[in-house]
Amino acid sequence: MNIWNEWIEIIFSFIFFIGYYYFVIRKEEYRIKYCVIGILYSIYLAGMLHFTLLHRVILDTRQIKFFSLNTGVSIYDMSETFYNILLFIPMGFLTPLCFKNIRLKRILFQCLCISFGIEIIQLVFQIGFFDINDLVNNVLGGIIGYLLFTLIEKELKKYGKVLWN
Repeated sequence: MNIWNEWIEIIFSFIFFIGYYYFVIRKEEYRIKYCVIGILYSIYLAGMLHFTLLHRVILDTRQIKFFSLNTGVSIYDMSETFYNILLFIPMGFLTPLCFKNIRLKRILFQCLCISFGIEIIQLVFQIGFFDINDLVNNVLGGIIGYLLFTLIEKELKKYGKVLWN
């Protein structure tokens, strides 16, 4: 493994957290809660950077893969779909915790933009394929994460508790 990749992840996390602190935490009365969630979100984003961009093998060609219409489904395709969905579930769950008044449209837009950015970077630097299926699966993962957030929030409100202030 390249030691520079780990430093890039650490620096990226630190920069995100400093920006998050500057724009969100310093104004809030619940600093410790927001600080913990900000650190978790920073670690999550660094992990996403790790798995999607930094530790990839450079390919010989650039390729854009559109929806696969194969009738057969392989274990690899199923696991790739599962991992792409799983990768964005924390984004759909953590974003409403980090930022107030986030709704489903915002989550959709955020997941689509980040996923599209990842796919473009993979295409340009030849570290993966630009895959439309990945875009769809990543957005689906963000939606699932957001729905989990709203479900938990709704259940807690029944008992007079709040997931987040």
